[in-house]
Amino acid sequence: MESIVTDLVEVMKKETNFLAREKAMMVFFAQLLATITQLAFQILDEEVSAQCKKEGFQVDRKSERTVTFLFGTVTYVRRRMKNQANEIRYPLDEFLGIRKSLRYSSLVLRNVSQLGSIMVYRHVSQAIDCLTSWRMSHQNVQQLVVKTGELVQTRSTHESRYDGVISKKKVPYLYLEGDGVKIGGQKKQSLEIHRFQVSEGSQKVGHRSEMIAPHFVSHLNRQQAQKEIMNYIQAHYDLTNTVVVSNSDGGSGYEKAVFDELSLGCLRHEHFRDRYHVHRKIKERLSFVPQLQNRMIQAIQHYDWQEVQLVLDTSESLIEEKEAESLEQLRLLHHYLQRNWPYLKPRKARGIVDPKACIGTIESTHRKMTYRMKRQGRLWTKTGAQAMIRVIDSLRNQEFDGWLNQYEALPNDVLAQEKRWKAMKRWVQKKPNFQTHEGAFKGQIGEGKAKSAHLGQFAKGLEQLITTPNYI
Repeated sequence: MESIVTDLVEVMKKETNFLAREKAMMVFFAQLLATITQLAFQILDEEVSAQCKKEGFQVDRKSERTVTFLFGTVTYVRRRMKNQANEIRYPLDEFLGIRKSLRYSSLVLRNVSQLGSIMVYRHVSQAIDCLTSWRMSHQNVQQLVVKTGELVQTRSTHESRYDGVISKKKVPYLYLEGDGVKIGGQKKQSLEIHRFQVSEGSQKVGHRSEMIAPHFVSHLNRQQAQKEIMNYIQAHYDLTNTVVVSNSDGGSGYEKAVFDELSLGCLRHEHFRDRYHVHRKIKERLSFVPQLQNRMIQAIQHYDWQEVQLVLDTSESLIEEKEAESLEQLRLLHHYLQRNWPYLKPRKARGIVDPKACIGTIESTHRKMTYRMKRQGRLWTKTGAQAMIRVIDSLRNQEFDGWLNQYEALPNDVLAQEKRWKAMKRWVQKKPNFQTHEGAFKGQIGEGKAKSAHLGQFAKGLEQLITTPNYI
């Protein structure tokens, strides 16, 4: 201990200003931690390897590995173990949770991905440079976020993810919503994030309202998102005595029939048209008579079709300019309201009396996605966008740490498939043994054929061919 203090004092004396002195201290402690960690890893490697020997594994060789932890970079030596079935394990890596082909620890993956979900990769790189003793480029940040998103997606979408769920919840009401969000894609592509959310209602927390037991599912493929949210609902809820209340804007892929499928087995399903989109449609179609917009909204809130028809007639009588265009707007609004009228009926009129009702919140929950993925004209690849979507949803669902705490990146069946694929790839890439050969023999057609005949003309053509290449 005295030598460490003495060395630290010498390091501090060498610097002449406050900032440089503290940076030197930070480097000193990082090197000290790396040295102590190396010694600790040696002891751990012996212990976990001894346990592995009891399972039939033997030491094959020792190899060096460099890994960056949150406190600094550590280079250590660990044992490579193999059994009679040629299965290979690194017991120390498994104990530390350090995955194959990654130079960063699980905590670094977690923290970098969490920062990447709320700020651009260049800012994450700058934050790491400022607050740690090591550096990471924004390209590496992107690679880590994509890798982490893939790890989380593989675990969170596998069939075995709900194996540990024993009992199902029984709730009187379950609130289900779905909507899509457009984001910019590279190469002039337009990507759409398909989102579903389910909750048991909302409650007051201070001056704000929060959803009760929310779960969010997002994907670039709508069918996949629908499948994931359906698996979640069926695994966690017993809908026998539950009224499912759904809400959407009625766009493609978010019709009532979709939510009917998601609420299979429920006591009753009540579908609503999203109020925000209805009000926006009214203001858009009645833009030439703004004084009647609020009256139309109130008529819908009171669920009075006669009042709706009266407002439409009054609007038609007030048309002054662009008569054809205004009449078309009224016609479209009339058909829109008529088509969606069953879904505009208020909750109380349907017998839904729930103080924790939570309808029309999906627009506000888009913000976690849109703030990160739509600002400053950002463009995404499908791989990068899907990884970011999975990271954001896992953090919101409070599942992120659970997925990263599992050492195996893939379930057993997927691991077996990966092993078969790698073995086949090695077999295909293996070079065949070289075999000597004498090359092509020179051939000719025998004599005695008439030169005017077809066979004679063919023989003459063969003799004119250059049998020896120019480069020989």
